[in-house]
Order: sequence, then structure tokens, then C-alpha cells
Amino acid sequence: MPRTSQILFRRRMLIRLFCLCLIMVPGLSGAAHEPHSAENRTLDEFRRIALTDVYYSEGASAGDINGDGLADLVYGPHWYAGPTFERAAEIYPAAPQNRNGYSDHFFHWVFDFDGDGHQDVLTAGFPGTPGYVYRNPGPKNLDELWERFTVADQVSNEAP
Repeated sequence: MPRTSQILFRRRMLIRLFCLCLIMVPGLSGAAHEPHSAENRTLDEFRRIALTDVYYSEGASAGDINGDGLADLVYGPHWYAGPTFERAAEIYPAAPQNRNGYSDHFFHWVFDFDGDGHQDVLTAGFPGTPGYVYRNPGPKNLDELWERFTVADQVSNEAP
């Protein structure tokens, strides 16, 4: 039977997840879109970075995992410290995926679900599998595996 603290933690995470989903749905946030014209367009340049040659996940996400004010990347079971993205640390035990099929890890969302000031990671796996939040242990413990909480018994696709 879950402890009261686990139940309260799950409830807080679900409320925050619901609020995050409302913000992400176009039109519900009330944000106005500015029209664009040829005069105010600029050409952006991009630099391609290969995080790893191992297939872990269908997608990746970004957020400030280590609290240094710079964007970090989350890909599968790892997070990579920005701005170089050369240092990787495990969030949960890594399991390489078959490149000829679907991954059991579809996507991640980075958000402070428990309100402790550290960016946590929500994961959606293969359709029909549970959704999890991995609690960020804080800057001093980022080399340790993160605590996992089940937030949905079954996720139907990439949009929990």
C-alpha cells in the first residue's frame, strides 16, 4: 500500500502535469501570435551534435537539469550537460534499443513536477506501458540514479 507521502507526491505531480498540458495546448494559453513579414526575418544557423551512436529513444528534450542556467539535453536514460553536451549521466539504467523497431522509450518532458526547484523528467514509453516521473536528486547527486514514480498505469502514445 502506498505511503501517504507517495500519494501526495503523485497528486502534486498530476496537478502540475495537467497545468503543463494546458499551457502546451495551442489556443488555451491565450498567447497572441505576432504576424511575420520579410523585413523581420533572420536566418538561423544550427550546429549538429551527435550525443551518442546508441539508439535509446524516439525523441529528446531540453531543460536545465543541473541548475546552472544553461540548457541540458535528455535522451533516453541519459542527460547531457550543456552547452557542450559531452558529459552524460544516467537517469535510470540504460538499455540500448533495436534500431530496426520501435524503442520502449518514446519521449520525455522536463519540468519541476514536485516543486523542489529541480527539473524532473516525465517519460512516455511504448503505447500501453506506464508513464513515469524521475525525480531530479539535486545538483550534488546528479551522478546517481533518479527515484522513479509511476504517474499513469498506461500511456496510449507520446501525449500522456
